[in-house]
Amino acid sequence: MSEVIKKAAELADAIAKSEELKNLRSAEQELLADPEAMELYNEFQRLQQMAQMAGTPEVMQQLEEAYKKFAENEKAKAFLEANQQFGAMLETINKMLQEAIEGPKQHGSCGSCGGCGV
Repeated sequence: MSEVIKKAAELADAIAKSEELKNLRSAEQELLADPEAMELYNEFQRLQQMAQMAGTPEVMQQLEEAYKKFAENEKAKAFLEANQQFGAMLETINKMLQEAIEGPKQHGSCGSCGGCGV
């Protein structure tokens, strides 16, 4: 097995054991166990599908309102936050991989990467 594949397996294992994924799975279970949160989620999903098929202003407004109601639910709020944190971790990993493949990005007038995140 190549060194790269070994490191990828280590990364996969680290992601599987990460607090971010544990928190996401826990929040998802809490969401699934809450009938009110699931009703709000299902309505949001239904409207999201409608918006994809026919994104009329009325459907878009209904979708926005459904999301707000969903996000106000405590279980949903915890799920959305955990999902955002897990996504941020994956985005950071992807940026690191992209930079390793493409090389460091030069931006602005700094001339070298000082870790500004841009």
